[in-house]
Amino acid sequence: MKKDIDTLIAEERADIISKYDKGRHEDVHIDPWEDADSSLYKVMDRFGFLHEKELPPTPSAVEEKQKQQEVERAQKWLKMVNKWEKYRNSDKLLKRVYKGIPLHLRGRAWALMLDVEKVRNENEGKYEKMKLQARSYSTEIRQIDLDVNRTFRNHVMFMDRFGIPVRMQEVSYCQGMSQVAAILLMYMNEEDAFWALSQLLTNQKHAMHGFFIPGFPKLQRFQGHHDQILSKLMPKLKKHLDKEQMSTGIYTTKWFLQCFIDRTPFTLTLRLWDIYILEGEKILTAMAYTVLKIHKKRLLKMGLEDLREFLQEQISESFNLSDDIVIEQLQASMSELRKMKLDLPPPGTS
Repeated sequence: MKKDIDTLIAEERADIISKYDKGRHEDVHIDPWEDADSSLYKVMDRFGFLHEKELPPTPSAVEEKQKQQEVERAQKWLKMVNKWEKYRNSDKLLKRVYKGIPLHLRGRAWALMLDVEKVRNENEGKYEKMKLQARSYSTEIRQIDLDVNRTFRNHVMFMDRFGIPVRMQEVSYCQGMSQVAAILLMYMNEEDAFWALSQLLTNQKHAMHGFFIPGFPKLQRFQGHHDQILSKLMPKLKKHLDKEQMSTGIYTTKWFLQCFIDRTPFTLTLRLWDIYILEGEKILTAMAYTVLKIHKKRLLKMGLEDLREFLQEQISESFNLSDDIVIEQLQASMSELRKMKLDLPPPGTS
């Protein structure tokens, strides 16, 4: 008897889940192209990324300065997270977030800013129930598995096929969220990362769900607003992009969906996520404006193909400014847009 489509999907789902349950073992079949080749990598940086080339034997002056700043700030941050109710809405917190959260306290600070403990306690036991439900009924398991296999494969947590850390993505998955889930998992345990993602999707400050629901209404609003900002504040560049038929949708989709993951250097990405978690969606419009301001002269000289390649693939390697200077420019952009009442697009329909 020929199997119906639902039966085939259920069998495929069960097969994929069983591979994650078993993890890496001698009987598991992994195509050579699927597995990150650890023999290629020679060294791991302090963020967990593996590199094919040896890093310089001594840190650069910039790296040394960053490490020293983190050491100096760590005690202040430790005091702040331990007395969170006192600092949670303070100017001191705002200033310190813009300066960057120390690496080893980042997950704890993100969880506090997103009220993860509160929402987890209000939903005690629900995470495990939803995970079991997803294992039996999710229609997204195949897409999740495909996305897992191309998410941060040069990071020590995600290089092994069917490794443990990716399991969180089996729950409440929206296509395009794999890298957001991954960056949360780098700094939080599995359940906390789930509730952090839940908060980002549903709370008023971030409301990321609007970027992913059918029709992508929030993405379209932000892209339209980005066009408006360019028309008013960078008309020469807007005219050039229009002439080259470089539409906003080509280059801003990942900027807005994932808050610049893969589109800025990783150290800067973390700084942007610190601010995004604290401030919410207004950073998206301001950072998109800042990126184009920083690269304006270069972009004006490019044709369509160079624009596409640069804005989609090369831009993360093109920031020749320190993270601190980029953040300062971001703050200036936020202030400029706020004064002109362009910091956010008009609200969408409910």
